[in-house]
Amino acid sequence: MGRQEMRRKVYAPLRSAGLKVLEGGVPETQLPAFVVGAAISCGPATGRRDAYFDYDTPNLIEHANQAWYELAMSSGLFGTDREFLLALPANLYSAKAASRHRRSVWRRVRLLDDWDIMGAACAIRLGMSEHGYPEHLLGSRAGRPEFAMLSLDSTVAVLGTTWETGISSLAVPNPGDTEPVQRMLDWAATRVWDPREEWLMGAPRMEREEALAWLRHNEPTTANQT
Repeated sequence: MGRQEMRRKVYAPLRSAGLKVLEGGVPETQLPAFVVGAAISCGPATGRRDAYFDYDTPNLIEHANQAWYELAMSSGLFGTDREFLLALPANLYSAKAASRHRRSVWRRVRLLDDWDIMGAACAIRLGMSEHGYPEHLLGSRAGRPEFAMLSLDSTVAVLGTTWETGISSLAVPNPGDTEPVQRMLDWAATRVWDPREEWLMGAPRMEREEALAWLRHNEPTTANQT
């Protein structure tokens, strides 16, 4: 996606929802965006905390917003000026690509004073798929979240997700140390793929590079192993 088009179709709607995308500022070695979603498989023993609401909860979006903010604050998602990383599409949205793997990258964002994550942000539309259904940026519509956030030092992941009977925000400390995320990192770093299928799989070469960079950067030292 060209920079101007990205600003018009992604950055401007996000700002209207209270998230200002900052140019640059993403740490060189951070937990890859494509593995953070695996943290949803973490259990309570990892320190995971959830804020769940049934669909029929009165004022659902208002309560879900408040719970997301309290979880983000208490878990340590925010850095200086309430900045953190948000997983956003790396490339221009197209109807044909909507049915395939859509690569995400981290963008540094700042939470503004007037924000609506669970409502306006989740309602941002990217376009219509080739099958005729709408594609959204951070969910499937207002009140139906699907997003991944990460602290600037990769020590906290906050996810929004939609379940069969309700929605939730969840926070996982040190996601890179959890078994589900480590399994995905190892898989990405070692998997073998058919180049003819790469168009369907996204960017396995880039994912391998990101996984290897994280694993090298976080390789246990001899002192930590003893």
